[in-house]
Amino acid sequence: MSRWKGIRTLNYGEKSEGQFVVALGFFDCLHIGHIKLIEECKLLAFKNNCRNAVFTFSNSPFEVLGKDKGQILNFEERLFKLDRLRVDVCIAAKFDKAFSELSPIAFLNKLIENLSIKGIVVGSDYTLGKCGSGNVDLLKNWCDDSNIELKVVDFALDEGKKISSSTVRKLLIDGDIKKANEYLYYPYFVTGNILRGHMRGRKIGFATANLEYPKDKLRIRAGVYYTRVLVDGVWLKAVTNVGKQPTFDGDEFNIESYILYYSGDIYGKKVTVEFIERIRDIKKFSSKEELAERIAKDVEFALSSKL
Repeated sequence: MSRWKGIRTLNYGEKSEGQFVVALGFFDCLHIGHIKLIEECKLLAFKNNCRNAVFTFSNSPFEVLGKDKGQILNFEERLFKLDRLRVDVCIAAKFDKAFSELSPIAFLNKLIENLSIKGIVVGSDYTLGKCGSGNVDLLKNWCDDSNIELKVVDFALDEGKKISSSTVRKLLIDGDIKKANEYLYYPYFVTGNILRGHMRGRKIGFATANLEYPKDKLRIRAGVYYTRVLVDGVWLKAVTNVGKQPTFDGDEFNIESYILYYSGDIYGKKVTVEFIERIRDIKKFSSKEELAERIAKDVEFALSSKL
C-alpha cells in the first residue's frame, strides 16, 4: 500500500490489514452520481467502524478496448478528487486482457482474497466480470453467501434523466463548462507540469504558463476560459487559452494560463487548472496589440468573477 497525499492506494489483489467497505465501479469522472454512491460507502463504513475504499482502474479500459476518446479524469486526477472527497483508500486495478477475462465470481473472490470486506456499495446498473456478464442480482447472491452487506444506490437524476459520464463528456466537448461543473460537483480540472513555451505572451505583457496536456485526457472545446490555478498549495485566478494560437500561426493543442498576481518561477512545477467559465472562442487577431487588448478584457472578466 502506498500513499498519495491523504489517500492510500492499494493494488487490486494486494493484502492489507483492517476491514473495509468498498464502492465498486469505474468512477471515470466522479460526477455527482458517483459522489452519491461514495458518500453511502463512507456512511456504511462509519457505521461498521471500517475504512472506506473506492475501486477504480489505474488506466483507461476504453483505450485497451480500442474505444478511447480520452479520459475526463485520468488516474492521478481521480486520486486528487478522491482525496478531496475524504476517501480513505483507493483500490486500483490495471485493466488488461487477463482482467477482462475474469468471470464475475473470480473478480469478487480475488477482491476478498487478501482483504476483509464488510460491505460493498454499487449503483443499481452496476455490471461486473467478462463483458459485463454479472449484475446486481448476482452480486447480491454472492454477498449473501459471503456474509457481506450490500448497498445498492439509485441513479442521480437531473430533470428525470440519469446523470452519466457520457453526458458530462458531451458537455465538455460542447464547451458548456458551467453545466458540466454542476454535474461534477468540483469544477472540471487538468493536472500537469509547466513547460517552457515560446514566450509569446511575455512579449505582449501577459506572460503565460504552458501546461503539458496529458496524452490520456479528453480534449475539451477550444476557447478562452476563466480558471483557477493551484500553485504551491494556493488557488489563483487565471485566464486560460485551450487549443491553438492562430494569431501566432500556432497549430499545437495547448493549455496556457495567464495567472493573475503570480510572479514566481513556475517552470517545472506541477499545477492543477480548474475551469470555471468559458469566456469566448479563440480567434485570429490582426495584430499583437489587438490580442493584448482582448486579453486585458478577459482579465477584467476574471477579476470581476466571484469564484
